[in-house]
Amino acid sequence: MKGLFDEYCLSRQKKVLIYDNHHVVGLGGFAHASYSDSPENEDGGMHIHPGFIELHVILGGKCHTRIEEDGDLADYICSGSEAIITYPFELHRTGSLSKEPCEFYALQIDISDPGNILGLSFSYSYHLYNQLMGMKERHFAVSSGQIELLAESFEWISKLWEDAVMVGVQYLTCFLFSLQSRQPVSKRQQREIDTGIQKSIEYIREHIHETIRLEELAGVSGYSLSRFKYKFKHEIGITPAEYITLQKIELAKTRLTQTDVSITELAYSLGFSTSNYFSSVFKKIISCTPREYRRLYGKKSG
Repeated sequence: MKGLFDEYCLSRQKKVLIYDNHHVVGLGGFAHASYSDSPENEDGGMHIHPGFIELHVILGGKCHTRIEEDGDLADYICSGSEAIITYPFELHRTGSLSKEPCEFYALQIDISDPGNILGLSFSYSYHLYNQLMGMKERHFAVSSGQIELLAESFEWISKLWEDAVMVGVQYLTCFLFSLQSRQPVSKRQQREIDTGIQKSIEYIREHIHETIRLEELAGVSGYSLSRFKYKFKHEIGITPAEYITLQKIELAKTRLTQTDVSITELAYSLGFSTSNYFSSVFKKIISCTPREYRRLYGKKSG
């Protein structure tokens, strides 16, 4: 489940900046790509970005984004002057729709510390965090002025010297705050998942508090074990075991923020052998411990 922006890149068609280059707190990967003939390998496969909001802004051509939403796969087609946002822990993949020319900006906002984004004050940072996380439309139109702000931001930050990066961050902040004024676009299409795999997903959701064996899921799906594992990875993009773990951690996040259940009790209720193992898995995926997550996002923190 490797992310899209793991490596610094400067090429004729694509420029990718990463945190190790720009050192902007709250900004992960920031990329600009312009393809005259989109390569096959630009589809990154289904993946997640724990702790990151990802935004693609399309300048020209068409972009295809597939997102898992409540066990279903939804397809979004973005054209020029449109954007799409994906949230932490959402399985998704984004690639060009065809081998036609395509140009876009893509960026990741690190929300692991909502009070410290892009050098903003605590209150402004939280306001931006709440605005981005509270957007009801994930697919929306962007104006020429907003695109200009984003282009200026990338141009300045890509210089990679301190004063220029600071200028670029100001443009980026203006761009992100301006997204509160947006026009939704409706081009969502539902993609049917293989019936057997859909049954296995429903079984996982119904038995999420138990230890789920792959043999059980294969039986529910009607496939042999080897065929089931292949079909699941082909349909969903990750292995059944990875999917089960993500669903358990998603439920854990909800219970940590909305209830006072102890971490030990929560771990056992989700089928983990020990609370230490649960905490280790949680931190690997979320980048913080369950206790830290509750402190940051729990009902008593606001």
